[in-house]
Amino acid sequence: MKIIKNKKIYETYQKILPSFKDLIKKNSENPSPYWAEEVIGFDYIFDASPLIINKLRHHCYHLTGESPYTYRNHHNFKLDQFKSKLDLLKSISSEDLFVGEPDILGGFGFNIDGEMVNKDTLKFFECIIALNKSLSAQKSNIQKTHHNVCEIGAGWGGFAYYYSTIFPNSKYVIVDLPETLIFSYLFLTEAFPHKKIKLYDYEETSLNNCDFLLIPNGKFKEFDEEINLGVNICSFQEMTSNQVKEYVNKLHDLNCKHLYSLNRNLNINNLSLETSISSIMSNKFITSEIEMLKIPYSDLNIDNLKSKSNLIISIKKIIKLLLKINRNPSKVNYKYQHFLGTKT
Repeated sequence: MKIIKNKKIYETYQKILPSFKDLIKKNSENPSPYWAEEVIGFDYIFDASPLIINKLRHHCYHLTGESPYTYRNHHNFKLDQFKSKLDLLKSISSEDLFVGEPDILGGFGFNIDGEMVNKDTLKFFECIIALNKSLSAQKSNIQKTHHNVCEIGAGWGGFAYYYSTIFPNSKYVIVDLPETLIFSYLFLTEAFPHKKIKLYDYEETSLNNCDFLLIPNGKFKEFDEEINLGVNICSFQEMTSNQVKEYVNKLHDLNCKHLYSLNRNLNINNLSLETSISSIMSNKFITSEIEMLKIPYSDLNIDNLKSKSNLIISIKKIIKLLLKINRNPSKVNYKYQHFLGTKT
């Protein structure tokens, strides 16, 4: 059995664990019904061995569904799909913006041109292309004008790592459930050993004094420093309509110039999201869809970009009509969509 030699990350875990346990005990903000069920599945993180912490990325499947099993050698027959999707995204990017999975805490992926590539990295790549594309169209420089970034629901901290690797001078706020915030704390601490990663209220209260400030969702209402760019990737879709509204309103109050979202506009698996995300954003921001690929980020088969037959379209319409939900299927869009909101 391979001996894990990285003791420093486990020492960090032991040091910060009491703060997180206290935070969870005191947190007054309840997660959505969707996430209330999900967080039960990874409560073992708060009583973890050194081996689990050293392989933290193997346990992030609770957050994004991605696990190392998909990328083992006996699955190399899938590598071409990943490479084709990567090449396609590179072909629509005006700049070199791809960042591979770092080889830390059990990082995984297919080795393509010396970079570890997985579905998470492809998702982040598509997001940064969409964001760069939309801001460039508004004659806004992503690096110079979006110094203070706030990501709502950062999961294991993957996009925060991605963004901060490309734009190393940025300051980054993460707002998340206390139960998931510990993933970001540990991952970013290991990824950026020379940067200051701090837990709000327990270690620091100002973004001015650190590089990453991690704020529990129940404490975000206390935060009052200016934010330039707000980001949400696939977590608004898992909240209640009121929770999304509160985040959008708070970012607007913090003078957030732009709010970027990649989500299902409505989520068929989350009926607590009663109003579309774009509609909620439009209450505070001028919101427009960013045209990207004709397939969702989760689809690796670029052949699906070709026109689908009328038969397939008809079958999908029938399936939607058979779903007994309290929405009009003909008027609801459950697709993943990129949106940019601009403050009025």
